[in-house]
Formats: sequence, C-alpha cells, structure tokens
Amino acid sequence: MSLLQKLFGAEDTAFFEVSRPKGDGTCSDNECPCGFPGATIAPGTGYLYISAEVVEFRQDARTEAEVREKFDEERRRLGRNKIFVIDANAIASPVLMCEMGARRRNIDLAVASNDAKHWWQTGQVPLRPTPKVKP
Repeated sequence: MSLLQKLFGAEDTAFFEVSRPKGDGTCSDNECPCGFPGATIAPGTGYLYISAEVVEFRQDARTEAEVREKFDEERRRLGRNKIFVIDANAIASPVLMCEMGARRRNIDLAVASNDAKHWWQTGQVPLRPTPKVKP
C-alpha cells in the first residue's frame, strides 16, 4: 500500500492544485470565532476543509491555470454587458482553518490534518469532500 493510499484511503484518489502561502497561513474560515484576520497557522499544520462544492467545481479544473480559464470562459459566455461577481476562493479552494474552526464544522480532524500536511508539502489537495464526524 502506497503512502497516498494510507493517507487518503483510495488507490485512485485524484488531486487538484492549490497555491500555498510563502510563510504562515491564517484561518480562512469565515464562520470561525478566531476572528479576522484569523488565527496564524504554521506551515505543515492546520486543518483543510474541502467542501462538496469545491470538489464539483474542480472536477474539470485541476490546475490553477484551468481554474482561471474556467472563470474566463464564464465571463466570455456572459458577455461584456454582464457583471460577473464570484468569490473564487469559496468555490475553487479548500478552507485552511484552525482547530476551533475544524471542530465547529464537525469534520474528521485526522483526515483534515493529513490533508493540510499533504497540501503544505505538495500543493495538492485530494478531490473529495472532507468527511464529517458522526454524532
């Protein structure tokens, strides 16, 4: 069994590219009580929340260049006279968060922590939603 299989639980886990900060990160969970600009998250730590919406959006946009092209295509489709407003991070990127935010979302802390570590090391995120903890 490969390291990826051990970490992500599947042979055929696909990944998508997400840029990393050059230094520390910050908790980017808007619902987290750690406040703005968010708790500092040291490289290699934190929790990554991958929503079903991000997975759906990134199915055909695995690289950041493909994400830009997807947004550009939507702008072209709408035409010049339409206003195109979208929170790209909300649908194209996972949320890096502190432990308090991860616990509030009731996500599997072990999986979210492993996903964050892998992302910090490689810039790659598994193309599957972060599992929730059963109540």
